[in-house]
Amino acid sequence: MSLTSAAGRLRDSPRATLVGGAAASTTIAVAVTLAGPIPGVILPDGPLGLWRAADHGRPAWSVVALLGITALSLIFVRLYLLARDQIVDVRWAVRTAVVWTLPMLLAQPILSLDAYSYVAQGQLLNVGIDPYLTGPIVFGAGPLLDPVAPIWRMTPAPYGPLSLSLLGWSADITGASHVPFVLLLRVLSIAAVVAGAVAVARLARPGSQAAAVALVAANPIVVLHLVGGVHLDVLVGTLAPVVLLAVRKRWWWLAALTAALAFAIKLPGLVLVGYVLLARFRQREARWAGTAAALAVTAAVTLAAAAAVPDGWGWIAALDTPGKVEILYTVPAAVAGVAYGFITLTTGGVTFRELLDWSRVVCALAGAAVIGWLIFRGGEPHTPARRAGVLVGSALVVLALAAPVIHAWYLSWGLALLAACAGIVGHRWLIALSVALCFTALPDPLTRWHHGLLPLTLLLVVVALALTFWWVGDQRDPARAPSRSRVGPVEGAGDAAPAPLRGGEACRVRS
Repeated sequence: MSLTSAAGRLRDSPRATLVGGAAASTTIAVAVTLAGPIPGVILPDGPLGLWRAADHGRPAWSVVALLGITALSLIFVRLYLLARDQIVDVRWAVRTAVVWTLPMLLAQPILSLDAYSYVAQGQLLNVGIDPYLTGPIVFGAGPLLDPVAPIWRMTPAPYGPLSLSLLGWSADITGASHVPFVLLLRVLSIAAVVAGAVAVARLARPGSQAAAVALVAANPIVVLHLVGGVHLDVLVGTLAPVVLLAVRKRWWWLAALTAALAFAIKLPGLVLVGYVLLARFRQREARWAGTAAALAVTAAVTLAAAAAVPDGWGWIAALDTPGKVEILYTVPAAVAGVAYGFITLTTGGVTFRELLDWSRVVCALAGAAVIGWLIFRGGEPHTPARRAGVLVGSALVVLALAAPVIHAWYLSWGLALLAACAGIVGHRWLIALSVALCFTALPDPLTRWHHGLLPLTLLLVVVALALTFWWVGDQRDPARAPSRSRVGPVEGAGDAAPAPLRGGEACRVRS
């Protein structure tokens, strides 16, 4: 056997994919911890001191973390291809996702400090201070303020009242202690991912369930950010397919209830609310009465959530909080950069900051128009369910891209819908976006020129995306492919039982 053939067999081995992803995930959890937080932040030691940063060599650990993120992203692409080509089944995809996620269970919040803001905001609510008016700075230096990112210490919470209620409840039962608080939210995140994976398997086309589940459960965005980073966005992404299923079943009360809950968690839920109301209004049967009933359910849930916290509508005024961060890899920043370069070469006389402000407005208006068109098309009565899922999922992704700031976990808003409902071409773009966004949250030394590591980061981003597009662009049709090794039972193969794995080889599909 040639070296090239052996490398190819290893690359396409389900077990090598499972083990390699687990090694990459473990490396990331350890290296990110040892790389330490940004300057000015003091993190708790964590369980058994597992959250302590290294005393020396933090830039080197940052590089190790970067290599781990690159490896996990590419191994995820290989897992998707194995699932797409029906070499592995749903059970194997789930097993792989579980093994990849295990290293995150006791790790510190990975690649984000938002969880520490959650603790402080929940405790603000518990002590009677309005989190929509002030930030954690009111606690002063100490365990509640020290782990919070400096930029968020004086900013109010931009989350919906249901999110705030959840944070207050979590802070109350954990005594606002960071370790139990993070572990509790991580359990809730895992439960949400499981529920989302079940909904995705139900929505996906026959024969593509394994690929769809792999996209949702084993996606590095999910493993590293939704579970590892403990972000509440996972709740919106989990409710989205439930909304679609309820609309398709014409369970309008459930659709309105679920969409309203998503909106009470975070702003993207408003897209789901709009979709439900438009879809109900375009039904000829009891159009006005049915729409009024759906609207009444939406209003009741929204008002109840707002009444559960003081100043329940205060979060609307705080929605500009994320936009206070200037991130140069957003769509508005890219548009402003192109305009700035053109104007500088011609007339000049305008600053990048001015163009960025205008670009954010233009992108917001354009995004709103596209979102409106997408949910209008998705709400057509005769639109197939999966087509509607693609349109609504795309609307949620457009919202993320048109926003003043984008984070990796924003992709989770539409991830489940697109994974379940999009075809192979849609999956390609979803995978590429997942890989690209994995590099938007990195240890601090990797994103600053003075450490000399930013060129390495950019190089690995280019390499990862190039390999991703190369691999997912493979037009191989599994239905016409010769006999291939696979793991798990053949979908739709009746009672045929698979042979056990032997020596690392998977059983062959019987023709």
